Amino acid sequence: MKKICLAKNTSLFFFIGLFAFVFLGQTLAAASSSMSLTASPVRLGDDYSITLAPGEKKQVQVKVRNGSAGPVILESAAADFIVADDGATPVTIDITQTDNRWSLASWLTLVPAENQLASGETATVNVLIEVPEDALPGGHYAMIYHRPVGATEETGSGSGVSQRVGTLLYVVVKGTVNEEAYISEFNWPKFLENGPVNFSLNIDNQSDIHINTKPVLKVYNLFGKEVANLDIEAKNIFPKTERSFDGTWNKIWGLGYYKAVVEAAYGSQGQVMTATAGLFLIPVKLILLVLIIILIVTILFLSIKKRKESKVASTNLQTDSKVNDEESDRSEKKE
Repeated sequence: MKKICLAKNTSLFFFIGLFAFVFLGQTLAAASSSMSLTASPVRLGDDYSITLAPGEKKQVQVKVRNGSAGPVILESAAADFIVADDGATPVTIDITQTDNRWSLASWLTLVPAENQLASGETATVNVLIEVPEDALPGGHYAMIYHRPVGATEETGSGSGVSQRVGTLLYVVVKGTVNEEAYISEFNWPKFLENGPVNFSLNIDNQSDIHINTKPVLKVYNLFGKEVANLDIEAKNIFPKTERSFDGTWNKIWGLGYYKAVVEAAYGSQGQVMTATAGLFLIPVKLILLVLIIILIVTILFLSIKKRKESKVASTNLQTDSKVNDEESDRSEKKE
């Protein structure tokens, strides 16, 4: 009898433990998913405002805000990064495993490296930049990130998985910097019946520094008159990477040849890269429809005209026949 009770108690304890484990796991997962951190600014120095000489030092500040419902302890650190294939998404890397000519993280010291924040509280992190004497001229890039203490890099839900936010830091080292960029591809249709005209272009930055460029598309008609001037969204392009731009010329109907010229300025000397392409905008179906309508109207007009002429000819013939009969009658009477 005691054995049966023990077995029942064991089963009861097992189900209570299982319930507590599931409930606790869901609670921790919910707590993790509800965590909200915000870093500001998103980018710092992308406007070349942090330009330093080899051996020079500078201090900047970044901030992180806890928008979660409860308190959190955050650790702050710096990491080098590369840009993903989309040309925009930063991916942190371990500099000891990758040769990164644009490394910056090892030049940074963060104070404080850890902050305890209540809900809604914001912390300021001082970032000391110390440029080595042998630093290569050009751009150097790092991400200053913040995450809960003890968080892992794994993805999924659970108490050990947490959000990570950061600020991208751009530092330019003075010296002789190569600035070279070009439009590697300009996709502009060669023939369309009607618009709108969608286009895209790729810009390849082979410089030692990031560039910020805002392409402009100008469209000229057959007589060389400018008929459109379109601004395309400005974007940063990191060194040795390529980035895509796209836009739309909202012209629906046109007739003839249109030349598109895209220009994009970049660099400290105001260099300009250009590309051109041509488009025949001819509404073939509409033209055929108009020609068919003209043909039908012409056929109807000629048919009606022919009927009228035939009717007039018939009337004249009858009139002439009647006149001849009358003259014949008068001749017979005279005889």
